[in-house]
Amino acid sequence: MIELKHKTSGGVLYKFDGDSLAGQEISTVDLSCADFTGMDLSKVRIHSCNMTEALFCDADLSDSRFQNCILRRADFSNATMNRVNVSDNVMDMSIFIGAIGEKVLFRHSKLNGSNFERSNFPRADFSFSEIRQANFEGAKLEKSNLYGADISGSEFGQADLRETDMTDAKILRANFAFAKMTGSIGTNGKSWGSPTKATPKKPWWQVWGRSAAV
Repeated sequence: MIELKHKTSGGVLYKFDGDSLAGQEISTVDLSCADFTGMDLSKVRIHSCNMTEALFCDADLSDSRFQNCILRRADFSNATMNRVNVSDNVMDMSIFIGAIGEKVLFRHSKLNGSNFERSNFPRADFSFSEIRQANFEGAKLEKSNLYGADISGSEFGQADLRETDMTDAKILRANFAFAKMTGSIGTNGKSWGSPTKATPKKPWWQVWGRSAAV
């Protein structure tokens, strides 16, 4: 039997039969401040749970699915998150420092104020998410999708954003200092930093000649 305990008091919040949570389904349970540190949570399905301030540090969340959950201030530091689906969840001020995972789905989630510092999330999907005032400093997000996301005021200093799609994203006051942007798509749907074709200036006598003819 597995006991999920409160991260500070140690009190038992929930009990599961078996020796692993991998592949389990958890629904409509209050697991705020639950401690999942280092657990195997691969392929777990979690629905409509309150997981505010829960700890997922060093846990393996590969192929798991969170649906309609509250994960404010949850800590995913150094977690393995390959192909995790956390779309449509409330995750404001969560922590992903050092977390890794390919093709993670964050679509339509609220991630305002979250910390992704030094995380490694290639090919992640943040489309239409709210990620205002977040910290992506040093994060690796190559080939990720930020289409329509609100990343206003977020920090992307020294982040790897190569081949990232930011079409229609809101980037007001976002900082991209020293970020790698090669091949990225900007908010206007065009390549970020691609050379623009300058319109050749006509000699002054041609401009004046046309004006005189008119």
